[in-house]
Amino acid sequence: MKRIVLYLDPRSLNDATSYYLDIIRRAATDLGYIFHISESINEIKSKDVILTITTNNFIKGLALRPFCKTLFWSQGVGPEESLLSENNFFKYYAKNIIEFIALRSPGIKFFISEAMLNHYNIKYGFCSLNYIIMPCYNLHYEKSKNFDMARYEIPSFVYAGSLSIWQNIDETLQVYKLIENKIPGATLTLLTEENKKANSLIRKYNIRSANVKYVALKELNLNLELLKYKYGFLLRKDILVNNVATPTKMNSYLACGLIPIYTNAIKDYLENINLNNFNLKIKTTSSIAETSETIINFENTVKDFTYLDIEIQNIFNDYYNDNKYIKQIISKLKNYLSK
Repeated sequence: MKRIVLYLDPRSLNDATSYYLDIIRRAATDLGYIFHISESINEIKSKDVILTITTNNFIKGLALRPFCKTLFWSQGVGPEESLLSENNFFKYYAKNIIEFIALRSPGIKFFISEAMLNHYNIKYGFCSLNYIIMPCYNLHYEKSKNFDMARYEIPSFVYAGSLSIWQNIDETLQVYKLIENKIPGATLTLLTEENKKANSLIRKYNIRSANVKYVALKELNLNLELLKYKYGFLLRKDILVNNVATPTKMNSYLACGLIPIYTNAIKDYLENINLNNFNLKIKTTSSIAETSETIINFENTVKDFTYLDIEIQNIFNDYYNDNKYIKQIISKLKNYLSK
């Protein structure tokens, strides 16, 4: 019985990781492997293939089941994320060592962007060809459900997610404040569970037309809410954590027919997200005033939004295409596991 065992801490699962892992499962099943999930290393046998999504579990698997073949998904640059959020240099260096071991060990590596691959090549000398690049996403696009022309007549803005430091929420609110000063009918909704912090920030920047909602992160609930808006904010700073990321927020916005307002900090989107006349891609060097002016000019320009549907569909046909990645995974797995 051939098995690929997902060895994990269940706390590391969410909608996005579950979908990503399901694509791997579908590829493994097509090759005749049983896909099993376990929280215990004791359930893993020497002939199993171990799939891990955190460096800690990878190291445990490597130490306690050294003869098993491995698949490792790097969801983000852990050391840099840790330093940004905790400013703990001891933890940063420890995570570097663990990450180095995980990347330099044999096995297939899953990366979320070309920028992540390049980062690991420069930082650790990673030069293996045994890798797959697949962005983070968990939604598909359906015009019949997600394309309501009426909403594009209203300058409604939304931000969905946490208020972490790298999410650039302060700059987003400052940009929006200038927008509402110029476009009286504009509205902003913050979809976050950090209600107290969000309302405090709205008061700080003296924003009149904003409100805070908490929508449970169930796929259906979030989708139904996002269908109400025209624009989705995704402004990020030009730092490594953002350079290598592929936030599921972009996938959520596009899947619901929103026009994303995003910066060129996310390198993968420079190559793969192109809405042509509907692009609202902002330079990270742009000032708050310049960013808001770009958005205001876009809003004041007459556009035929039926073409937006075509542009979004093109992105989903290629960049967010399950079958494309399943074929790539099958090819890599077949080669690696047959040896």
